[in-house]
Amino acid sequence: MRLRQVQPSLSCLQVGSMNPDSTSAPASGEERVLRGVAAAPGIAIGRAFILDHGSSVRESVTVSVHHVADEIARFHGALEAVLEALHRASDLAARQSTTAMAIIETYTMMVRDPTMSDSVLQRIERGVSAEAAVAQEFDMHKTALLRTQNELMRSRVQDIDTIKEQIIGALRNRTLHHAAGYDSIVVAPNVTPQDMLLFQQTQTLGYVTEVGGINSHTCILARDLNYPAVVGIGTATQLIPQDANIIVDGYSGTVVVHPTPETLEHYRQKQIRAEEYREKLGALVQKESTTTDGVRIQLLANVDEPDHVDAALMTGAEGIGLVRSETMLMHFGRYPTEDEQVAWYRDIAERMYPHPVTIRAFDVGGDKFRQGIPHHEENPALGLRGIRFLLHRSDLFEQQVLAILRASVHRNIRLLLPMISTLEEVAAARSVIAAAQQTLHRRGLPFDEQLAVGVMIETPASAMMADAFAEVADFLSIGTNDLAQYALAADRTNDMVADLYDAFHPAVLRMLVMVVESARKFHRRVSVCGELAGHAAATELLIGLGISELSVAPRLLLEVKQRVLACSHAQCAQMVRELGSCKTTSEVYHVLRTMVPTS
Repeated sequence: MRLRQVQPSLSCLQVGSMNPDSTSAPASGEERVLRGVAAAPGIAIGRAFILDHGSSVRESVTVSVHHVADEIARFHGALEAVLEALHRASDLAARQSTTAMAIIETYTMMVRDPTMSDSVLQRIERGVSAEAAVAQEFDMHKTALLRTQNELMRSRVQDIDTIKEQIIGALRNRTLHHAAGYDSIVVAPNVTPQDMLLFQQTQTLGYVTEVGGINSHTCILARDLNYPAVVGIGTATQLIPQDANIIVDGYSGTVVVHPTPETLEHYRQKQIRAEEYREKLGALVQKESTTTDGVRIQLLANVDEPDHVDAALMTGAEGIGLVRSETMLMHFGRYPTEDEQVAWYRDIAERMYPHPVTIRAFDVGGDKFRQGIPHHEENPALGLRGIRFLLHRSDLFEQQVLAILRASVHRNIRLLLPMISTLEEVAAARSVIAAAQQTLHRRGLPFDEQLAVGVMIETPASAMMADAFAEVADFLSIGTNDLAQYALAADRTNDMVADLYDAFHPAVLRMLVMVVESARKFHRRVSVCGELAGHAAATELLIGLGISELSVAPRLLLEVKQRVLACSHAQCAQMVRELGSCKTTSEVYHVLRTMVPTS
């Protein structure tokens, strides 16, 4: 019987520790609970499939001059093998996960990097073995990244380690037979995206890893592929015996090794309750999203590509609140042509018709697609990204606007401008839009003359100036991820400041109040499309603030609807008044626990 169970979140504000109970291996048959980071929700019960670290590489390994050519040939062969594996994984990702595609593309670029390859070859030519040359070169880059103050660059260390291990594994002809993990829970130091995709073919149940934070690739893909996962258990491969019966609780971040019959029964009952919960949510698809006192809340979906629209429709989405158009760049590996973009946008708009579709203009730069960024930036998060890049490359921006306008013939498309900080940026963007409209008039092509143009509120500047933006924009959309990051000066991908990054911080909540009040003043609709919109503890908060549009991942939509149907707008507003006096995040959580019912 397949015991994997993936469920929506049943409770909120659950936090796991990053350290296991102790570092000694459990006695055979003795129940043991290990604690890590809750990476992806769900419960998995099954046998453990352990992936070991592999043997280390000695830095001093040398070869004679007579074997240098052989070592060079081995290195080239290893690169080809790794690239072939990445290519196969990319084919799988194209059908299953655009997120995995983006990560695999990054790995492919690293393997193909001629500077890295040339440096490895130079080491081999000096008499170093291929394995040692790869280890030396990649470790040198890893050390350099760890020394930099740029957190974005530091976050690439795990990618460096992953590629190094793949090349060394290919040199040693180490082949992972994914079929051996059939119907099991994978326990590993780390799991690559391609391994996750291949394990999916063998009905893997879940994942436990030794490294990784909540924004690691393992977490992101486990959530994307709906696998329960716990990460950050530092010695998991030593603490969990091969083939041991284990339980992975992706809600609390715990792993139970050798569970007792009582523990097994407890988790099986939890699975049953969760399945009943899922069935209950399914009955909500056709229900109108209205609070108990009659306030209508529009629930939209965030999507990355046309194929995601079907999932949004199946969960009852009333439109698309955010199309991340930059996903197209990762799909094509370049900036697509105008016609290619038209086909992409029109496909989404036609599938969703007559519901609205909000397309965000290319949000590149920062930690995203960076092709076309003119030079290295010490701090990409504060550099040429979003609207700044689009105005810098107005040719690319106008091409995208032309495509969006051409796809707008059904009049259900809206355009969203990313990373706005100044009114001048909105004015410049409006000029590009006007020029594109004139171009289409000259071509004699139809488009929506009344295309709505919105502003994304994701910087403190835009929140403080929300009244000015509400006056010139047709709608506002709050991106809570970046808004919290910039407001709190805390990189949301940096584990070292993870405790500082929190969208429930009073400063962030006060900014939300400012934006909503400004939008109300000019009768503009305001939506929330960041992760806060789908957070189990945030629905009542956002409704109480006066948000009438929430846009979430399709898999979260029915959960949010259930909370909307169960809450009173008046009581939510009262809760927000209570929150107004909070001065710390812990005080905010206290009010939420007191006033928000749990599932």
